[in-house]
Amino acid sequence: MKLLSVGLARALWFLDVNDLNPGGKDIYTHLFPALLEDYKFKTYPKAGDDLSQGMKLMNGEFVKKDGTVLVVNCTVFNDGIAVDTFSSTADSEELLEEVLTGLPDLGFAYEPEMVRRKAYVSQVNVKCSKALYALNPRLADFAERISSAVSGTVFTFSAVEFWPDQTLVIKPANFSFQRKIGDPQDSDRYWSQAALPTDKHLELLEEFEALLS
Repeated sequence: MKLLSVGLARALWFLDVNDLNPGGKDIYTHLFPALLEDYKFKTYPKAGDDLSQGMKLMNGEFVKKDGTVLVVNCTVFNDGIAVDTFSSTADSEELLEEVLTGLPDLGFAYEPEMVRRKAYVSQVNVKCSKALYALNPRLADFAERISSAVSGTVFTFSAVEFWPDQTLVIKPANFSFQRKIGDPQDSDRYWSQAALPTDKHLELLEEFEALLS
């Protein structure tokens, strides 16, 4: 399994955001100017905006310790903060840690124990040398049966999905492995999603490829 690109590396830290501002400071005056200076967000909330979908700070820049500059998006909800990068969830968490630990210097509050839960969404594009039909060769025959029944096109086995319990109130993202939409049916490029840190997601994909033998 070869990583081609990271489509999304989202880290979500769940906490009561109101606890970060015990003094009730105006964030447009005391917080956003510092965030814009440090991370150069090109789109950010303004007083009077509709915040029903969260406070979105988009197309910012995060400079890592090695000097690499990453594009970053951040959304603040009442019950948590989500950070998206396009490199790894480790980078997303590094930014979260940097921002939150810097809040006391700006007159706000943060303690690590405020974070009640962490969650992830990893989406990657990969190249797989094995065919999905290797899971069960009879699936090729079944695909031919579908193609015969639906005249005018050819169907192939192109995706595998694992879903969490759909009765849960809070559901992690599905685990998905599917041929990239728009690619030809013999393409070896796939899109995958998992509710995992990027590195753990890639480890699982290596295990999955090993099943295709």
